[in-house]
Amino acid sequence: MKIPSRDIPQADNLDDVVRTVDAVAAGASTYEEIADAIEKVERQGRYYRRAAEILGFIRNDPGQNRSVLTPMGREFLRDVRERERLLAEAVFRSRLVQRVIPLLETAGDRGVSRDRLQRFIAEVTDPVGATMIPRRVSTVVSWLERIRMVAEEDGRYKIRRLPADIEIVQYDAADEPLAPRRYSLETYNDVAVNVRNAQGYISVLIDDAARERAEESHRVLTNLVAGRIRDSGAIPKSNRYVDLSAVLNDSLYLFEMKSTTNDNVHAQIRRAISQLYEYRYLQQVPDAKLVVVIENPPPQEKRWIVDYVVKDRQLLIAWDGDGRSLHCPADVGRELRFLTQ
Repeated sequence: MKIPSRDIPQADNLDDVVRTVDAVAAGASTYEEIADAIEKVERQGRYYRRAAEILGFIRNDPGQNRSVLTPMGREFLRDVRERERLLAEAVFRSRLVQRVIPLLETAGDRGVSRDRLQRFIAEVTDPVGATMIPRRVSTVVSWLERIRMVAEEDGRYKIRRLPADIEIVQYDAADEPLAPRRYSLETYNDVAVNVRNAQGYISVLIDDAARERAEESHRVLTNLVAGRIRDSGAIPKSNRYVDLSAVLNDSLYLFEMKSTTNDNVHAQIRRAISQLYEYRYLQQVPDAKLVVVIENPPPQEKRWIVDYVVKDRQLLIAWDGDGRSLHCPADVGRELRFLTQ
Protein backbone atom coordinates (compact mmCIF):
# COMPACT_ATOMS: atom_id res chain seq x y z
CA MET A 1 0.00 0.00 0.00
CA LYS A 2 1.84 3.03 -1.28
CA ILE A 3 1.18 6.48 0.14
CA PRO A 4 -0.39 8.68 -2.56
CA SER A 5 1.73 11.60 -3.69
CA ARG A 6 -1.05 13.99 -2.67
CA ASP A 7 -0.56 12.96 0.97
CA ILE A 8 3.19 13.57 0.95
CA PRO A 9 4.32 17.10 1.91
CA GLN A 10 6.83 18.98 -0.24
CA ALA A 11 7.44 21.90 2.11
CA ASP A 12 10.59 21.39 4.14
CA ASN A 13 10.37 24.51 6.31
CA LEU A 14 7.80 23.71 9.00
CA ASP A 15 7.86 27.27 10.32
CA ASP A 16 6.78 28.49 6.89
CA VAL A 17 3.92 25.98 7.01
CA VAL A 18 2.89 27.67 10.26
CA ARG A 19 3.17 31.04 8.52
CA THR A 20 0.83 29.65 5.88
CA VAL A 21 -1.79 28.97 8.55
CA ASP A 22 -1.29 32.49 9.90
CA ALA A 23 -1.67 33.88 6.37
CA VAL A 24 -4.98 32.08 5.82
CA ALA A 25 -6.21 33.36 9.18
CA ALA A 26 -5.26 36.89 8.07
CA GLY A 27 -7.30 36.58 4.86
CA ALA A 28 -5.02 34.94 2.29
CA SER A 29 -7.21 32.53 0.38
CA THR A 30 -5.65 31.50 -2.93
CA TYR A 31 -2.27 29.83 -3.30
CA GLU A 32 -1.07 33.00 -5.03
CA GLU A 33 -2.03 35.08 -1.98
CA ILE A 34 -0.45 32.52 0.34
CA ALA A 35 2.78 32.56 -1.69
CA ASP A 36 2.89 36.34 -1.47
CA ALA A 37 2.21 36.32 2.28
CA ILE A 38 5.00 33.84 3.06
CA GLU A 39 7.37 35.31 0.45
CA LYS A 40 7.51 32.31 -1.85
CA VAL A 41 6.97 31.80 -5.57
CA GLU A 42 3.51 30.65 -6.64
CA ARG A 43 4.55 27.02 -7.09
CA GLN A 44 5.73 26.96 -3.46
CA GLY A 45 2.47 28.59 -2.44
CA ARG A 46 0.73 25.43 -3.64
CA TYR A 47 3.21 23.19 -1.83
CA TYR A 48 2.94 25.04 1.47
CA ARG A 49 -0.83 25.22 1.24
CA ARG A 50 -0.99 21.45 0.71
CA ALA A 51 1.40 20.87 3.63
CA ALA A 52 -0.88 22.87 5.93
CA GLU A 53 -3.79 20.77 4.65
CA ILE A 54 -1.92 17.52 5.37
CA LEU A 55 -1.35 18.75 8.92
CA GLY A 56 -5.08 19.41 9.21
CA PHE A 57 -4.89 23.15 9.82
CA ILE A 58 -6.54 24.43 6.63
CA ARG A 59 -8.95 23.08 4.05
CA ASN A 60 -9.25 23.69 0.34
CA ASP A 61 -12.26 22.18 -1.43
CA PRO A 62 -11.35 20.07 -4.52
CA GLY A 63 -11.35 22.14 -7.67
CA GLN A 64 -11.39 25.37 -5.70
CA ASN A 65 -8.62 27.85 -5.01
CA ARG A 66 -9.90 29.06 -1.69
CA SER A 67 -8.39 28.00 1.62
CA VAL A 68 -10.09 28.31 5.01
CA LEU A 69 -9.11 27.35 8.53
CA THR A 70 -10.31 24.02 9.93
CA PRO A 71 -11.46 23.69 13.56
CA MET A 72 -8.00 22.26 14.27
CA GLY A 73 -6.42 25.29 12.63
CA ARG A 74 -8.50 27.65 14.75
CA GLU A 75 -7.49 25.73 17.86
CA PHE A 76 -3.85 25.93 16.78
CA LEU A 77 -4.04 29.71 16.50
CA ARG A 78 -6.11 30.26 19.64
CA ASP A 79 -3.42 29.64 22.26
CA VAL A 80 0.20 30.40 21.44
CA ARG A 81 1.33 28.37 24.46
CA GLU A 82 -0.18 25.20 22.94
CA ARG A 83 1.21 25.69 19.45
CA GLU A 84 4.29 23.50 19.81
CA ARG A 85 2.30 20.57 21.18
CA LEU A 86 -0.40 20.85 18.54
CA LEU A 87 2.21 21.21 15.80
CA ALA A 88 4.05 18.08 16.97
CA GLU A 89 0.78 16.13 17.17
CA ALA A 90 -0.08 17.20 13.63
CA VAL A 91 3.33 16.13 12.34
CA PHE A 92 2.93 12.73 13.99
CA ARG A 93 -0.41 12.28 12.20
CA SER A 94 1.23 12.65 8.78
CA ARG A 95 1.14 9.28 6.99
CA LEU A 96 4.75 9.55 5.81
CA VAL A 97 5.99 10.42 9.28
CA GLN A 98 4.08 7.44 10.65
CA ARG A 99 5.97 5.21 8.22
CA VAL A 100 9.38 6.70 9.00
CA ILE A 101 9.10 6.74 12.82
CA PRO A 102 9.06 2.92 13.25
CA LEU A 103 12.04 2.58 10.89
CA LEU A 104 14.04 5.05 12.98
CA GLU A 105 12.77 3.45 16.18
CA THR A 106 13.93 -0.02 15.16
CA ALA A 107 17.37 1.29 14.22
CA GLY A 108 17.82 2.79 17.69
CA ASP A 109 21.29 4.13 18.44
CA ARG A 110 22.60 2.88 15.09
CA GLY A 111 20.50 5.44 13.29
CA VAL A 112 19.42 5.37 9.65
CA SER A 113 21.45 6.68 6.74
CA ARG A 114 19.96 9.15 4.29
CA ASP A 115 20.41 6.58 1.53
CA ARG A 116 18.35 4.04 3.52
CA LEU A 117 15.62 6.63 4.06
CA GLN A 118 15.55 7.39 0.36
CA ARG A 119 15.26 3.72 -0.60
CA PHE A 120 12.53 3.13 1.98
CA ILE A 121 10.49 6.18 0.99
CA ALA A 122 10.88 5.34 -2.69
CA GLU A 123 9.44 1.87 -2.02
CA VAL A 124 6.42 2.85 0.10
CA THR A 125 5.23 5.99 -1.73
CA ASP A 126 3.77 6.60 -5.17
CA PRO A 127 6.39 6.60 -7.94
CA VAL A 128 7.90 9.95 -8.87
CA GLY A 129 10.93 11.21 -10.71
CA ALA A 130 14.34 10.52 -9.21
CA THR A 131 14.76 14.13 -8.03
CA MET A 132 11.57 14.03 -5.99
CA ILE A 133 12.59 11.30 -3.53
CA PRO A 134 15.41 13.38 -1.98
CA ARG A 135 12.89 16.23 -1.57
CA ARG A 136 10.49 13.92 0.25
CA VAL A 137 13.32 12.82 2.53
CA SER A 138 14.36 16.41 3.16
CA THR A 139 10.83 17.37 4.17
CA VAL A 140 10.21 14.49 6.58
CA VAL A 141 13.65 14.86 8.17
CA SER A 142 13.27 18.63 8.48
CA TRP A 143 9.86 18.30 10.13
CA LEU A 144 11.10 15.69 12.61
CA GLU A 145 14.16 17.78 13.43
CA ARG A 146 11.95 20.83 13.95
CA ILE A 147 9.85 19.03 16.58
CA ARG A 148 13.07 17.65 18.14
CA MET A 149 12.21 14.05 17.34
CA VAL A 150 15.26 13.31 15.20
CA ALA A 151 18.91 14.31 15.43
CA GLU A 152 21.59 13.85 12.79
CA GLU A 153 24.87 12.38 14.01
CA ASP A 154 27.72 11.40 11.72
CA GLY A 155 25.44 11.39 8.70
CA ARG A 156 22.84 9.13 10.31
CA TYR A 157 19.41 10.05 11.65
CA LYS A 158 18.64 8.91 15.17
CA ILE A 159 15.33 9.03 16.93
CA ARG A 160 15.00 10.99 20.16
CA ARG A 161 12.60 10.74 23.08
CA LEU A 162 9.02 11.69 22.53
CA PRO A 163 8.34 15.32 23.55
CA ALA A 164 7.13 15.42 27.15
CA ASP A 165 3.75 16.92 26.25
CA ILE A 166 2.91 14.21 23.67
CA GLU A 167 1.19 11.37 25.50
CA ILE A 168 0.57 8.92 22.65
CA VAL A 169 1.27 8.93 18.91
CA GLN A 170 -2.12 8.37 17.31
CA TYR A 171 -2.43 6.53 14.01
CA ASP A 172 -5.65 7.49 12.21
CA ALA A 173 -5.57 4.74 9.59
CA ALA A 174 -6.56 1.32 10.89
CA ASP A 175 -4.56 -0.38 8.13
CA GLU A 176 -1.27 1.38 8.91
CA PRO A 177 1.16 -0.99 10.71
CA LEU A 178 2.15 0.31 14.14
CA ALA A 179 5.41 -1.67 14.02
CA PRO A 180 6.02 -3.46 10.72
CA ARG A 181 7.77 -6.81 10.95
CA ARG A 182 9.76 -5.84 7.85
CA TYR A 183 10.24 -2.48 6.18
CA SER A 184 9.06 -3.54 2.75
CA LEU A 185 6.01 -2.68 0.69
CA GLU A 186 4.88 -6.31 1.00
CA THR A 187 4.40 -5.90 4.75
CA TYR A 188 2.25 -2.79 4.34
CA ASN A 189 0.21 -4.52 1.65
CA ASP A 190 -0.31 -7.60 3.84
CA VAL A 191 -1.68 -5.53 6.74
CA ALA A 192 -3.92 -3.55 4.40
CA VAL A 193 -5.34 -6.78 2.96
CA ASN A 194 -5.93 -8.21 6.45
CA VAL A 195 -7.78 -5.12 7.58
CA ARG A 196 -9.79 -4.90 4.37
CA ASN A 197 -10.83 -8.56 4.60
CA ALA A 198 -11.95 -8.02 8.20
CA GLN A 199 -13.54 -4.65 7.54
CA GLY A 200 -16.90 -5.44 9.10
CA TYR A 201 -15.32 -6.83 12.22
CA ILE A 202 -12.81 -3.97 12.37
CA SER A 203 -15.74 -1.55 12.47
CA VAL A 204 -17.11 -3.40 15.48
CA LEU A 205 -13.69 -3.28 17.18
CA ILE A 206 -13.43 0.44 16.55
CA ASP A 207 -16.90 1.08 17.94
CA ASP A 208 -16.16 -1.02 21.03
CA ALA A 209 -12.83 0.74 21.53
CA ALA A 210 -14.48 4.15 21.24
CA ARG A 211 -17.01 3.25 23.93
CA GLU A 212 -14.33 1.91 26.26
CA ARG A 213 -12.02 4.88 25.75
CA ALA A 214 -14.85 7.19 26.72
CA GLU A 215 -14.66 5.77 30.24
CA GLU A 216 -12.52 7.71 32.69
CA SER A 217 -11.07 4.51 34.18
CA HIS A 218 -9.88 3.38 30.75
CA ARG A 219 -8.30 6.76 30.05
CA VAL A 220 -6.46 6.75 33.39
CA LEU A 221 -5.17 3.23 32.82
CA THR A 222 -4.02 3.98 29.27
CA ASN A 223 -2.23 7.16 30.30
CA LEU A 224 -0.54 5.35 33.19
CA VAL A 225 0.84 2.66 30.87
CA ALA A 226 1.76 5.20 28.17
CA GLY A 227 3.66 7.23 30.78
CA ARG A 228 5.72 4.20 31.78
CA ILE A 229 6.49 3.48 28.14
CA ARG A 230 7.66 7.07 27.60
CA ASP A 231 9.74 6.95 30.79
CA SER A 232 11.50 3.90 29.32
CA GLY A 233 12.48 5.92 26.25
CA ALA A 234 10.00 4.21 23.92
CA ILE A 235 7.10 5.61 21.91
CA PRO A 236 3.54 4.60 22.82
CA LYS A 237 1.40 4.33 19.69
CA SER A 238 -2.29 3.73 19.23
CA ASN A 239 -4.82 3.37 16.46
CA ARG A 240 -8.59 3.20 16.51
CA TYR A 241 -8.71 -0.35 17.84
CA VAL A 242 -5.28 -1.08 19.39
CA ASP A 243 -5.08 0.59 22.80
CA LEU A 244 -1.29 0.81 22.88
CA SER A 245 1.74 -0.54 21.05
CA ALA A 246 5.41 -0.02 21.85
CA VAL A 247 8.85 -1.34 20.96
CA LEU A 248 11.00 -1.93 24.05
CA ASN A 249 14.32 -3.77 24.21
CA ASP A 250 13.88 -4.89 20.58
CA SER A 251 10.51 -6.50 21.37
CA LEU A 252 7.09 -5.34 20.25
CA TYR A 253 4.33 -5.18 22.85
CA LEU A 254 0.60 -4.86 22.23
CA PHE A 255 -1.54 -3.71 25.18
CA GLU A 256 -5.25 -4.04 25.81
CA MET A 257 -6.70 -2.07 28.73
CA LYS A 258 -9.82 -3.20 30.56
CA SER A 259 -11.75 -1.54 33.35
CA THR A 260 -12.73 -4.26 35.82
CA THR A 261 -14.75 -5.06 38.93
CA ASN A 262 -14.79 -8.24 40.99
CA ASP A 263 -17.88 -9.29 39.09
CA ASN A 264 -16.71 -8.73 35.52
CA VAL A 265 -12.94 -9.39 35.73
CA HIS A 266 -13.23 -12.86 34.18
CA ALA A 267 -15.27 -11.66 31.22
CA GLN A 268 -13.06 -8.62 30.67
CA ILE A 269 -9.83 -10.62 30.68
CA ARG A 270 -11.38 -13.12 28.29
CA ARG A 271 -12.30 -10.27 25.93
CA ALA A 272 -8.82 -8.78 26.20
CA ILE A 273 -7.15 -12.09 25.31
CA SER A 274 -9.35 -12.55 22.26
CA GLN A 275 -8.77 -9.00 21.06
CA LEU A 276 -5.00 -9.18 21.51
CA TYR A 277 -4.71 -12.33 19.43
CA GLU A 278 -6.78 -10.67 16.71
CA TYR A 279 -4.73 -7.47 16.83
CA ARG A 280 -1.53 -9.47 16.48
CA TYR A 281 -2.93 -11.23 13.41
CA LEU A 282 -4.33 -8.07 11.81
CA GLN A 283 -1.07 -6.20 12.35
CA GLN A 284 0.94 -9.18 11.03
CA VAL A 285 3.33 -9.25 14.01
CA PRO A 286 3.37 -12.91 15.14
CA ASP A 287 6.22 -12.33 17.60
CA ALA A 288 4.53 -9.46 19.42
CA LYS A 289 4.19 -9.85 23.18
CA LEU A 290 0.61 -9.45 24.32
CA VAL A 291 -0.21 -7.63 27.55
CA VAL A 292 -3.56 -7.52 29.35
CA VAL A 293 -3.78 -4.52 31.69
CA ILE A 294 -6.74 -4.42 34.08
CA GLU A 295 -8.02 -1.72 36.37
CA ASN A 296 -8.08 -3.61 39.67
CA PRO A 297 -6.18 -6.55 41.19
CA PRO A 298 -8.04 -9.80 40.51
CA PRO A 299 -9.86 -10.98 43.65
CA GLN A 300 -8.30 -13.89 45.52
CA GLU A 301 -10.98 -16.37 44.46
CA LYS A 302 -10.24 -15.57 40.81
CA ARG A 303 -6.45 -15.56 40.92
CA TRP A 304 -6.47 -18.72 38.81
CA ILE A 305 -7.25 -16.44 35.86
CA VAL A 306 -3.80 -14.90 36.23
CA ASP A 307 -2.18 -18.34 36.01
CA TYR A 308 -4.31 -19.12 32.98
CA VAL A 309 -3.20 -15.93 31.21
CA VAL A 310 0.50 -16.37 31.99
CA LYS A 311 1.08 -20.12 32.06
CA ASP A 312 -1.49 -21.47 29.63
CA ARG A 313 -1.94 -18.61 27.16
CA GLN A 314 1.66 -17.36 27.62
CA LEU A 315 0.48 -13.76 27.69
CA LEU A 316 1.47 -11.05 30.15
CA ILE A 317 -0.80 -9.35 32.65
CA ALA A 318 -0.58 -6.31 34.91
CA TRP A 319 -3.01 -4.32 36.99
CA ASP A 320 -3.48 -0.92 38.54
CA GLY A 321 -4.20 -0.56 42.20
CA ASP A 322 -4.11 3.11 43.04
CA GLY A 323 -4.03 5.10 39.78
CA ARG A 324 -0.29 5.67 40.17
CA SER A 325 1.46 2.29 40.06
CA LEU A 326 1.22 -0.99 38.18
CA HIS A 327 1.73 -4.49 39.50
CA CYS A 328 2.17 -7.91 37.93
CA PRO A 329 2.75 -11.54 38.93
CA ALA A 330 6.24 -12.35 40.11
CA ASP A 331 6.90 -14.68 37.19
CA VAL A 332 6.44 -11.91 34.61
CA GLY A 333 8.09 -9.17 36.68
CA ARG A 334 11.29 -9.21 34.64
CA GLU A 335 9.39 -8.96 31.36
CA LEU A 336 7.24 -6.06 32.57
CA ARG A 337 9.83 -4.25 34.65
CA PHE A 338 9.38 -1.13 32.53
CA LEU A 339 5.78 -0.95 33.77
CA THR A 340 6.28 -1.75 37.44
CA GLN A 341 9.60 -0.16 38.39
